[in-house]
Amino acid sequence: MLASIGQKTRRGVSLLALCLLVMPSAHAQSCVDWPLWRAFSSRFIQSDGRVLADESEQRYSTSEGQAYALFFSLIANDRHAFDRILIWTRENLAAADLTARLPAWQWGKKPDGHWGVVDANSAADADAWLAYTLLEAGRLWREPRYTAQGNLMLANIRIRLIRDFPGLGAMLLPAETGFDLEQGGSRINPSYLPVQLLRVFAKTDPSGPWNEVINNNLKLLEVLGVRGFVPDWAAYVPGKGYMADPQQGGKGSYDAIRVYLWWGMLSKRDPVAAKLKKNLYGMNRLIPKHEIVPPLTVDAQTGVPSGIGPPSFSAALLPYFASMGNKEALRLQQDRLLAQRDANGLLIGQNPRYYDQVLTLFGQGWMEHRFSFSSQGQLAAKWKSSCPVIR
Repeated sequence: MLASIGQKTRRGVSLLALCLLVMPSAHAQSCVDWPLWRAFSSRFIQSDGRVLADESEQRYSTSEGQAYALFFSLIANDRHAFDRILIWTRENLAAADLTARLPAWQWGKKPDGHWGVVDANSAADADAWLAYTLLEAGRLWREPRYTAQGNLMLANIRIRLIRDFPGLGAMLLPAETGFDLEQGGSRINPSYLPVQLLRVFAKTDPSGPWNEVINNNLKLLEVLGVRGFVPDWAAYVPGKGYMADPQQGGKGSYDAIRVYLWWGMLSKRDPVAAKLKKNLYGMNRLIPKHEIVPPLTVDAQTGVPSGIGPPSFSAALLPYFASMGNKEALRLQQDRLLAQRDANGLLIGQNPRYYDQVLTLFGQGWMEHRFSFSSQGQLAAKWKSSCPVIR
């Protein structure tokens, strides 16, 4: 059989040559398509770059949705989508100047029937992902314009969202306003603090508070994650320290699931990776010994789970279980996702929702080695610099 490969066809072309023509080259393999990104773009991103994060009558878009889509477009080497998303974000959420102000977190149909900004407050997680993606796009695409925008966003985050608390030091606020506590402290969202992003911020802004924020977030998880789980929200009060959130207590659900995801994707050479592992062991012990799929909610104070989480929680935990070495839990989540695919075998759920697809793009994309993060937080994309940029 092997000998026959070198034989000539009737047209004078060897079968070996035909195989070489059909088989993808190493270059082509490094420039592969991302079907899930295309499916997400087709379903949730308008032609003008607006990401539909809500399909109710209000048709809301959020700065979070814009930031995540910008990040995924960079991973996909999709410059055309990147610029459309960035322009819509700047024009509609930042009053046409993303370098001078942080973007409003919500845009959509207002009570008076007009379309526009519904809530002008920014959201720190979206701000951080936007700044990070701009900085990394500038580096990977060698585009100084993106780098400059990322630097300005980072400076604005530092001015508006970093607060120095007595007895603690620097911490990232969830937003500029709306989360203060009467005792002089603030509510804090652990999922707004991916270490990867803060590492790049520290490299970009060496005099900034970013390493201090990383260490203070680690302290938060040490205090509130004693049972190995994370709450959606927490609080810090000077003189009292970290404590359960006054509004939601120890509940961990749609926000907290991202903390396990961020750690799962974190370089294991990061200085805090091993310490974080000790504070995030809960899901690893829960599944599959006591549960097959992730619960909808876990009380971080008691460790008691309740409900059944959506399939996207399984997607978010893929990197986590892979990094924990929990092969059985990993297999169960992969099987669940396969069973929950749409008719095209791409989007999650028979009625796909934005947030489910976002978590899947992160979790599955990382598992497919489409991207990773260095020990310094820098993004490593699967495509090579020689790949043609999608425009």
